[in-house]
Amino acid sequence: MKGLIKYDVMQITSALKGGFLLVYLICMAILNVFSDAGNMFSYIIIFIGAMWGISSFSYEETYHWNRYTAALPVSTRQIVLSRYLVIGILIFGGVVASLLLGAIPVIAGTMSLTASEWTFSLIQCVLACILYQEIMIPVMYRFGAERGRVMMLLLFIILFAGVYVLGEFVHFGQRMVTIYRLTVVLGAVAVVCLPISIAVSCRIRASKEF
Repeated sequence: MKGLIKYDVMQITSALKGGFLLVYLICMAILNVFSDAGNMFSYIIIFIGAMWGISSFSYEETYHWNRYTAALPVSTRQIVLSRYLVIGILIFGGVVASLLLGAIPVIAGTMSLTASEWTFSLIQCVLACILYQEIMIPVMYRFGAERGRVMMLLLFIILFAGVYVLGEFVHFGQRMVTIYRLTVVLGAVAVVCLPISIAVSCRIRASKEF
């Protein structure tokens, strides 16, 4: 299974536009130095990591990787789990980048959120990305990269808008108890849906013929 993870990571990293990522991080860093507007936008890097992970389905179709995996001594469950782990690694990388970007306004004195507000916003963003992964992986296995791409963008917009609304609610409403409960519910849904998502993905993947 390590080989499957390495393959996915290599395909994703080889296709990444390093210049775009660098420019984005620099822009967010500068924005956080001079304005509090960058506080929320720092979280976008986590969503970008999740979307990059989902994009690995496109590489499978382009290079006919599924035909090779069908002949490898690995089970369907190992193939599916490796995909979940790869996307998890990318989400974790996005979290690290967000923490670094979040430290800039704290040092510069432009952070407009309290520590608890910022932490809850980050947690909600991560949970939204996990839910995004849990929904999109079965969808991509079922419909493929071409038909699943539209759903991927729509779901991204919905989840990002939801996190933004929650972030604004925290900032202006200051109702931390309600936000805490919403975060707990979101986390519970993510935990419950994960094994279901994996089981559905395994079933769909096993029914495919390559």
